[in-house]
Amino acid sequence: MTQLFQPNLIIQFIKENGTSIQVKKDDYIYNFGDHTDSIYLLISGEVFISRMQPEGIELVTHLLKTHSIFGAVTLFCGPKTFNTVAQARVDCKLIRIEKHKFEEAVYSHQDYTKEWMKWVDLERSRHSTKIRDLIMFGKYGALASVLIRLTNTYGVRKSDGVLIDTKLTNQELAKLIGTSREVVNRYLREMRNEGILSIEKKKITILELEELKRINNCENCDINVCQIF
Repeated sequence: MTQLFQPNLIIQFIKENGTSIQVKKDDYIYNFGDHTDSIYLLISGEVFISRMQPEGIELVTHLLKTHSIFGAVTLFCGPKTFNTVAQARVDCKLIRIEKHKFEEAVYSHQDYTKEWMKWVDLERSRHSTKIRDLIMFGKYGALASVLIRLTNTYGVRKSDGVLIDTKLTNQELAKLIGTSREVVNRYLREMRNEGILSIEKKKITILELEELKRINNCENCDINVCQIF
């Protein structure tokens, strides 16, 4: 089984050189239009990265978990502003490091440079496959894609299937595919009636993973790419 890649050298550098901060549930870490002057490492908790679509529907592009890196990750491009928002889904502990300090480290140390380039390439692949699934297979296929990614990120193998071991509301699932809660309600009901999944105490168990893969014409991407973060 392919091991999930983590930029451990980069993570350790941020831990040793950044500043620890606490963020309460629902608080914003950065907002649309803020200057991209910091990079963040998530130590505990979960963070939504989202953007508002022209029709007014919020699209969550990432659900981040422990040791996720986010913020001003486009390096060596001068002053910019964020076109997304980062919001704490639960109480979070973060480490923040100034972008210029991080850039100096990546530029000066070959091992950091190599690790960062691999991380950026994975991020690009994750983003492009998410967009593909959103565009090519409709909202039903996009939901199937999100559920597959959630099994890879939070999945716990059970006798009857794969438990997604985090509680997501239907509204949050809707934001992950850029649609309404009512649409997700209907799709989940259809999937439950067809025996694809079950829901108990707000946690989803995927009973027929191969059927989800069929719905969105799954290409069996590398486990490092098929993630929700």
